[in-house]
Amino acid sequence: MTTQSYVLVLKVGPVQGFIAQARRTRDLWFGSYLLSSLSRAMACALRDAGAELIFPHPEQLDAAAPKPSGRVTRTDQALADAEAVKGFPNKVLAVVKGDAAEVARAARKAARATLREQWVRVRERGGPLLAEGADAWADEQLDTFLEFHAAWAPMEDGDYLTALEEAEAALEARRGLREFRAWTQAPPAGTHKSSLDGGRASVLKRERPRSGEWKRLRIGEREELDALGLLKRAGGEPDQFVPVPSIGLAAWLETASKKHGPKLSALRGACADHRGFTSVYRTDLAWVNAFPFDGQLLLPDRWRPYFTEWSEDPKAAKQEAERFADEHIRPLLAAMSVAPYPYVACLVADGDRMGELLRRLAEHGGIEAHRRVSHALASFTAEARDIVQSRYRGMLVYAGGDDVLAFVCPADALQCARALAAAFSKHLAPVSGASVPTLSVGLGIGHVMESLGQLLALGRRAEKAAKDAGRDALAVLVAKHAGRERLWTASWTPKGAAVEPLARLSQDMALLGGDRLPLGKVHEVETMVRRFPAETSSEEQAAVLVAEVSRILARAEGRARDSEDREREDKALSLTDVGLAALAEEPPECVETVHAELLAWVDRMLVAGTLERSRRGLELREGGGA
Repeated sequence: MTTQSYVLVLKVGPVQGFIAQARRTRDLWFGSYLLSSLSRAMACALRDAGAELIFPHPEQLDAAAPKPSGRVTRTDQALADAEAVKGFPNKVLAVVKGDAAEVARAARKAARATLREQWVRVRERGGPLLAEGADAWADEQLDTFLEFHAAWAPMEDGDYLTALEEAEAALEARRGLREFRAWTQAPPAGTHKSSLDGGRASVLKRERPRSGEWKRLRIGEREELDALGLLKRAGGEPDQFVPVPSIGLAAWLETASKKHGPKLSALRGACADHRGFTSVYRTDLAWVNAFPFDGQLLLPDRWRPYFTEWSEDPKAAKQEAERFADEHIRPLLAAMSVAPYPYVACLVADGDRMGELLRRLAEHGGIEAHRRVSHALASFTAEARDIVQSRYRGMLVYAGGDDVLAFVCPADALQCARALAAAFSKHLAPVSGASVPTLSVGLGIGHVMESLGQLLALGRRAEKAAKDAGRDALAVLVAKHAGRERLWTASWTPKGAAVEPLARLSQDMALLGGDRLPLGKVHEVETMVRRFPAETSSEEQAAVLVAEVSRILARAEGRARDSEDREREDKALSLTDVGLAALAEEPPECVETVHAELLAWVDRMLVAGTLERSRRGLELREGGGA
């Protein structure tokens, strides 16, 4: 009698909400790492049960962690361990024979055991941080955290596609149901809720010294963490995480290292001598070595808060900060031709129409076609890490399947996005048939001191805007302090007379950076356009609108009264010069179109202005060189 085969689909979570609950870079990274570890554990359990793995590719399980050479620190080992579990999506797909329910239970058991192993390690190191009796409700928080969903369908006569569709439909139906259980382990009255979760009780002590493990893990005096929050904060080694401000200022710091090395070296040495500051230890990231400390030290309005955080005497912290800045920071800032631009890009990317592709391949190529895609996605994941962290100055939070989440220096963000899109198509083209898969990328640019939740939200909204723009697109969403958000989208493969997005923004940045087009004129155009509401304007008013924009652009500014006419004409611009040729060539027939096109142009120019400011006077990585 032939043993029945089943298509088995597993998913583990929660994903987005759990990852987004972060205050520090380490929270974000370890949350993603933990979910990848759970997925890997499930995949290993399926393989050990004799299942035929499809997603992830079996070769990903066999990839050994790189062995650190020389004197191995705990950070070296942590980074090596992370390499072993990279690129595991939260969905596992396999073909199993026999009792599918038993195989699924074994996978769930493996995921829970992995979660418990991670907690035991953190519990052993961070035991003095826990409140008395906190083990009881910490264990309940861990036991109720994991959302494990499984579904399977029989594969009759080798019909893989039908079985897959039935299993996925059952899985989605099951995910719509959730158990809600009351807490049985109640903490003492007055126990605060977690600062990250807001729903689980904190496991931390109330009385906290201003030193030791509390400072090393950067747990604030009023910050509360539940078991999962503490696991994310203490799961890795503190010196393996690059602070977000350091990522945002990476281009500035690397330029300072090349142009004013002695001054930056003096600052670096002073930071190393300060007994409180935590350094970053990343031998694999050359760009971090320019300044392996928190980049917020370069921002004048952050000196005092940063010293207050690390000082054991808060009253003396202000004076210490000013003295430190006078001796070590201000000399470097004065030597540089440009001030640090405190913004960072949250990059979120996702493959386009992958569901349609996988269905088509399953219909015509079955399991083997899916395995080839799985292998291609694993190869893309490996290259994505190199693109973000080595070729460009960024930190990869997650890359698994067709998803990428990273933080990148704004000066490199456009080229990094383009390189990821090209790599995705390169790896998927040989296995996808006629239509080559594409990647939509969103760049959410916000202040380096903005909360991680807000930065993540910016990146995800930008990625959604790229999808809404027709997919195969780039979207840049800029959120400046005390300013209106600016969004610009463009297709990676423009149609007709449209310009490729990086070329378009390069032209705009050249106009703005060369002072041919002052940002003041862009704002003037916006103010004028908003005085003509599209819903109440006539065609005659649309013509006046275009004429007024032409007048603003053509008006020369900033010259002495006795300057030559030729000099004044150098600054005169036409609609064609600034990328509004369509308005110049054809008389406006629809006022709504004119209104929308001008406001879209304003947003594009202000996005370009932000990017130009982030690159001004700095060492760029146009070709992605190290």
